[in-house]
Amino acid sequence: MLDPTLYGLLGQVEQDNVVLPAMQRPFVWKEDRIYRLVDSLLRGFPIGAVMLWRTSTIQRFRRIPRDVDTSVTEVFNYESSNQNSNKYLVLDGQQRLTSLFAAFKGTYSHKVLYIDILSGDADGKDPGSEYYSTQFLSAAEAATQNGVNNGSRRHFMPLRDLLSINPVNAAIAADSKAKALQLSPDETIRATRVFIRCASLLGSHKSLQVITVDEDSSCATPIEEILEIFVRVNSGGLVLQKSDLLMSLLDLTWNDIQPELQRVVREINTSRPYSFTRDDVLKTLLLSQGAETRFDKLVSDRKEVESLAKKLPESMPNVKKAWQMLGIILTDDCKIHSERFFRGGHNALLPFVIFLSQHDQLASDDRRKIVIGIYMAIMSGVFSGAEARMGAFTKNKIAKAKTFPLKELAALVRREYGVKSLDELLKRHLDLALNIAHGGIAVDNNPEQLQRDHIFPRSKLEAAGYSHEVVNHYANFHFLRADDNLNKLDKPPHDWFRNPGRGTAPYSDQDLADRLLTWSDLEPGNFESMLKVRGQKIRVKAEVMFGIKENEFDQLFAEDSKATSATL
Repeated sequence: MLDPTLYGLLGQVEQDNVVLPAMQRPFVWKEDRIYRLVDSLLRGFPIGAVMLWRTSTIQRFRRIPRDVDTSVTEVFNYESSNQNSNKYLVLDGQQRLTSLFAAFKGTYSHKVLYIDILSGDADGKDPGSEYYSTQFLSAAEAATQNGVNNGSRRHFMPLRDLLSINPVNAAIAADSKAKALQLSPDETIRATRVFIRCASLLGSHKSLQVITVDEDSSCATPIEEILEIFVRVNSGGLVLQKSDLLMSLLDLTWNDIQPELQRVVREINTSRPYSFTRDDVLKTLLLSQGAETRFDKLVSDRKEVESLAKKLPESMPNVKKAWQMLGIILTDDCKIHSERFFRGGHNALLPFVIFLSQHDQLASDDRRKIVIGIYMAIMSGVFSGAEARMGAFTKNKIAKAKTFPLKELAALVRREYGVKSLDELLKRHLDLALNIAHGGIAVDNNPEQLQRDHIFPRSKLEAAGYSHEVVNHYANFHFLRADDNLNKLDKPPHDWFRNPGRGTAPYSDQDLADRLLTWSDLEPGNFESMLKVRGQKIRVKAEVMFGIKENEFDQLFAEDSKATSATL
């Protein structure tokens, strides 16, 4: 039977009997949240519950870290338990339990938790504030904190030193410390309270509730229900998804899947302005085997998951190279340098990764088609939120294709959204249309922070009777800095570009040229001509990026019997 006190619980963590199952995500709590947790304990507040699964079956697990090192990206290292080893796997409360271990027995970024033994006084503090002052410090840092500062005296001691005191001797130890520090009577009282509370802390079983699943091993819960319990109890806070459930199932056969995916994700994101994820790579692996990518569908078929876990590792080398090649194409050919352009997530990129994984040598014509296809897929949104459609297109059109099926993709976009031309496609994604206009955003080298706004003010155009479609045409937008946008208001463009306000330098001839504008375009009465001329300039820039003329691009969407039959 597990000792439900903090002393018993942390002791089991130290002995690696309480461990983290493969499905658990990384630790994310910061120092300030741990400080509030310890303050709650010292004030006698309940701090919630941990749920543990006691099992003697063979399971994959990782140890609760002895040092929470925030300076490095965590890579999970898993072990397998032995039959009849009676491990307690944490189903809920990982953040809380890891924090408690770091605070009381371990370290946080190689520093020990210290407590100011003169804190804890509620006078002048809101109940929502922390009464007890704790900090992760080195011995040298603690020494600089101690003494009188702004009329208030502080003295930090390692919290673990106070926890190790026998509660019976806590008052005596506090009195001895008070004499050594020459504390006043009031300070002695405060220090004594802290000593007694800390010395009694680990023996408490009231603040933290420990819920154990299958403490009685005579009636074991099926693994499928354990996994479902895990997903349900973790539905708040750090939200867990069906992908976590799938990962835990795959891990039962492919033991190194999680650290391997972490390494691949880190490598494909290195020196790239993207944040591709574990789930992106996992979906690509599944697609490479012609499998379902909807995690909620997959987890219901344990035999299929087990079969996939045996086959997925063989696809990893090609999938990794394909993601790395995609990163090169996105930056060098598509001129996409920011996550902001992947509206709807990364799903639209997966078919391209699969094609690249199947072709070691990429023909120049295919590379051009891929660039066009990436813009077509992202701008149309044809695969965003449409997992089944993306999967079907990849399986039916991408798999075993000798050349990239751009015509089929265009037919799908036309059928789903009625897009028939480059002009109509540009209207569907203003940010990417402007990225084309700039030949790849380079303004201030901070595309994440740039804002998009009308060139001719919307309110003035609407008042003049222009339709919503005309007012919000892609040619009437440009990227600008956030500070500039704050000053814009409804100034006419010929005035605003010369005087953005707040000491900001006027836009130069080159600034306008970068936006495919001239000063003449901005003059009053020139809105319609600006729209026509600049719209044409943007489409010419698209021709250069895509390597085909506008009429050739439009022809991709043409409805002919051959193209239509190919998409059915």
